[in-house]
Amino acid sequence: MRSRAPRILVAGAVLALVLAGCGSKGTQNPTSTGDTVNLGASMSLSGSLEKEGKLTQQGYDYCVSTVNAKGGIPVGGRSLRLHIDYQDDQSQPDTAGQLVDQFNDKGYKLILGPYGSATTGAAMAVVERNGQVMVDSSGADDTLFNRGYRRTFAVLSPASVYAASIVDAVNELATPKPRSIVFLSADDGFSKTVAAAGEARAKSLGLTVLPGQQFPAGATDVSSALTRIKSGKPEVIVGSVHLAEGIAIIKQAAELAVTPTGGFAETVAPPTPDFVTTLGTKANGVLSSSQWVPEVKGSDALFGTATDYRNGFRTQFGQDPEYHNAEATAACLAMVLAVRNAGSTDPGKVRDALARLDEQSFFGALKFNDRGENVTKSMSVVQIQNGKLVTVWPADQAAGRLIWPGTNG
Repeated sequence: MRSRAPRILVAGAVLALVLAGCGSKGTQNPTSTGDTVNLGASMSLSGSLEKEGKLTQQGYDYCVSTVNAKGGIPVGGRSLRLHIDYQDDQSQPDTAGQLVDQFNDKGYKLILGPYGSATTGAAMAVVERNGQVMVDSSGADDTLFNRGYRRTFAVLSPASVYAASIVDAVNELATPKPRSIVFLSADDGFSKTVAAAGEARAKSLGLTVLPGQQFPAGATDVSSALTRIKSGKPEVIVGSVHLAEGIAIIKQAAELAVTPTGGFAETVAPPTPDFVTTLGTKANGVLSSSQWVPEVKGSDALFGTATDYRNGFRTQFGQDPEYHNAEATAACLAMVLAVRNAGSTDPGKVRDALARLDEQSFFGALKFNDRGENVTKSMSVVQIQNGKLVTVWPADQAAGRLIWPGTNG
């Protein structure tokens, strides 16, 4: 899942950007030589979020290879190559924060965030304290941006949009429209924010929202939650989850004969390749929201359109990208554009350039509010049909029709 250019270090969760020999403390990065911009990326390369973390790493790698193939980053009259060193935070928030601190000690001031909201939140606090700057590729929990931080910028849509987008799509497209819905959620901050926002949106549209259930993050046994909701006969079951919990819901619902007449929807899990690989035909019909699809409008000079991005990624990796790949590439792109616009790697100048950024890209709009959120970018809704992701909503992106009811099999 990695390109040949970057290399992995022993531990970590950050991406830092520093010119060779120009660290904030005068500390030379031993892995940088010549006219190279060195990036240190800490990632969930092991632990409960390993699958998603490696997809994020892959997206960063594609950014590096593309930037370098097109001449590097223009900075102060020079063209500088891009390079990433990775570290493994083992999906642990405390480790992520510690590693951001360690990178600061080495002179790394510009950071690309780790995978997930919990690790991103830990990194944000350290970034703010140290005067570093971070572009966040996958920390979506809205509550992260209620803390008054001003040095982190998230390219992705916030968590409150994930399930709400699915509810909107079902309300607009499903015939007959469902009358009842229930939300199952992992107990991490991101998933709880997603579920609460989804419930609120469903109630506003007149759906009956049945009592939801929670289970531990990373759980592979969700049978108790499914058993509790079975008697309510919900027409739609929405999982606010990551990969492990998402797979467990579909597998164990079949085992327990929990069969919603409308079908299943889940966040995060369905677009990841392992979802269909693991579930086979049971994945068919499942809906999901997605931060990116190949039908997204917009383009940029480095990656072209969303279709160009898909084709180039496929050429390099032999597989189509999914949204974890794309949002990581978009975060790297935002950092590259900010460095270019600032004409410097000085963290203050790059921070200000990020705050002013207002550009279209293969990922959609890159523009941040005063809290650092990319609220101008909407999410898409996809459905697994015959083992493939098909974009079904919104109408201007739809590559196929919603299959309803979205039953498995």
